[in-house]
Amino acid sequence: MHSDTSRNVLAGPTSGDAGDPAPVRPGSGSARTREQLILAAERLFAIHGIDTVSLRQINTEAGQRNSSAAHYHFGSKEALIRAIYDYRLGRIDDRRRELLDSLSARGLEDQPRALIETLVQPIIEEIDGTPGGANYIRFLAQVFAHPCLELRTVLRSHFAESMGRIYYRLRMLMPSVPDEIFASRFSLAWELVVSALADRARQLEADGDGPAIYRQPALFIDNLVDAAEALLTAPVSTTTQRELALLRPGG
Repeated sequence: MHSDTSRNVLAGPTSGDAGDPAPVRPGSGSARTREQLILAAERLFAIHGIDTVSLRQINTEAGQRNSSAAHYHFGSKEALIRAIYDYRLGRIDDRRRELLDSLSARGLEDQPRALIETLVQPIIEEIDGTPGGANYIRFLAQVFAHPCLELRTVLRSHFAESMGRIYYRLRMLMPSVPDEIFASRFSLAWELVVSALADRARQLEADGDGPAIYRQPALFIDNLVDAAEALLTAPVSTTTQRELALLRPGG
């Protein structure tokens, strides 16, 4: 793919009870404070991990004198995590829908690789082209790897509309792959993309330039798309089919 960018359990609230976030008006001081808290939390979670960072530390990182600012705006750490996830989601979803519409206009919606590139490219652009983008992907990788399955389920339920379009289009292109296998493979492919991009961000930050493949964005991305495509389109072995049959009624 050659895009323009080629180139322990959740701690829970640290004070008080979880509640609904306070409403904010776009452009208001409250909205700016909320954004500062989101970006500070994203950065701290990316560097130190989700479980080790408290709401109080996030307040300090965001320059908030009010020690309960994060709790006031979000109610709990889990709600703040959802807000971080959603903060960039709209932009990523808009870009992915734009790319999907372009694929459709060019008659390329029946090509698995083109669909997978469309899945990956917007998040690459977010990582490489926006302030804090590398923090976001590192944060996202930690969420997906977190042992709190309930949280992972919540975030997966927030997948963007464009992600659903890609999922169902790919599903239609692979009728020989059983539903259960395809769903599992799609999840694995997405987590592969997220973890690989997060590792790239960590390596580049730690080493300055990282391994050779990380210094060639187009090569890294093309190889990642190759891996995701192979995972999704691989033939289902007779062994897997036999094991799958055991899950079904009468198996």
